[in-house]
Amino acid sequence: MNRRHLVIAAAWLLHTASWFLPAVKGLLGGRLDHGIPGWSVFLAETCALRPCEGTSVDPWYGTAISVIGVITTVLFVLVSPWIVWRASGKLRRAAALVAAGAFVVNSQWYVFYVPDRSDLGVGYFLWCASFALLAIGLFWLAGTSNRAKSAQQQSALLSM
Repeated sequence: MNRRHLVIAAAWLLHTASWFLPAVKGLLGGRLDHGIPGWSVFLAETCALRPCEGTSVDPWYGTAISVIGVITTVLFVLVSPWIVWRASGKLRRAAALVAAGAFVVNSQWYVFYVPDRSDLGVGYFLWCASFALLAIGLFWLAGTSNRAKSAQQQSALLSM
């Protein structure tokens, strides 16, 4: 396994760990003594897309961040392995841009929305970092695959 794939594997590992580690102390402002694991926060955030009992109405930006967080997480889990192993260089580059954008948008929880930043747990930071690492790995993978293809084309031309 080369370095590009190690970076992507690290992204997947961080993302997996973020599902089980505490992501927030209380669900966005609620005070609990223990942290809520990432999978539970993910399920709570899906309430922006589906009806849930006992959920409060968020401001529009809170709903937008929730929806984007859910979508990017689903894409990370379901689509990124296919992108890494099967996609073309152009598609990998596009996916890297999406992952970088997901990192920026998902960082908004820290920047704007969470009432108290100390409520965020290690799971949140691993989750955000996984998008950044995936973007780096995909950019790296897309760049090297293009160079490898051009080297193969040059060697084919030289052998003629």
